[in-house]
Amino acid sequence: MSFLDRLKNVFSGGEEPEKKEKAAKSETEKPPVEKETKTQETVKDKAETTKTETPVEEKPVETPAEEKPVTGEKSPKTKEPEPKKPEPDTETQEEDKPEMAEAEQPVKAKEPKKDRSESMTLLQPDENLITRADVDENFKQEIMDAGAESVAVCFQCGTCTGACPSGRRTPYRIRGVVRRAVMGLKEDVISDDSIWMCTTCYECQERCPRGIKIVDIVKIIRNQAAQAGYMAQSHKMTGLFVTKTGHGVPINDATMALRKSVGLDELPPTTHQFPEALEEVQKIIKATGFDNLIGYNWETGELE
Repeated sequence: MSFLDRLKNVFSGGEEPEKKEKAAKSETEKPPVEKETKTQETVKDKAETTKTETPVEEKPVETPAEEKPVTGEKSPKTKEPEPKKPEPDTETQEEDKPEMAEAEQPVKAKEPKKDRSESMTLLQPDENLITRADVDENFKQEIMDAGAESVAVCFQCGTCTGACPSGRRTPYRIRGVVRRAVMGLKEDVISDDSIWMCTTCYECQERCPRGIKIVDIVKIIRNQAAQAGYMAQSHKMTGLFVTKTGHGVPINDATMALRKSVGLDELPPTTHQFPEALEEVQKIIKATGFDNLIGYNWETGELE
């Protein structure tokens, strides 16, 4: 359609042929839409009729959870029935309880609790309880008369125990020995095996701030212990060697070689080099009763 024809239609008031064509097309397109709607309606009606026609009894029965195949995803709606727990028999438990209690009584015997006042009192019986019967009032004076007068000025500072090399490796505690000696606990001190663990190195005596003759105190206590029959077996063996050879430590080949290597005579100038001096030593032992003290038998040459 030319441009002039369009102008002519505009001025004349006529409709454009394009509009007429569009109107004709819309009319031709309407019938198929109606047909589609009709087909949809028919499908819905059929579906409704099928629902009404299917009876309730013919619904598919759901298979139990146990028969369903195991898959990776779990359906939240289906839950497996939990097995019921057997209820405990209360009557049997009540019957078993007294038997268990009777069995536990001898195993877990409760001790009676002590009051705080009872545990802190000094009037309760104790193995380490000291009475006046344990105190010898003359014991301290005997030590002082034997040459250790300075024992009375000990104030228990503990320097002796801290310096003692034997106390680091043994139960020997020299401060406790001196303290018990000052208190007069004679039997407790002389029967203590630790007094024989002192090596008489004089370390405690050199460091004592009061100048107490601690080693002399130990020697005096040992003498009284030996006279009372308390003596360590090792000290008895030393007395045996002195009685037989005149030496606390008899000489051997190793000692003679060592003396020779340092320019000394193989035998020291003692009973080893002068055997006749051994008779004089044995006379002193018999005169002092040292042989009876250690239990030396002159016939067998051994300790009894």
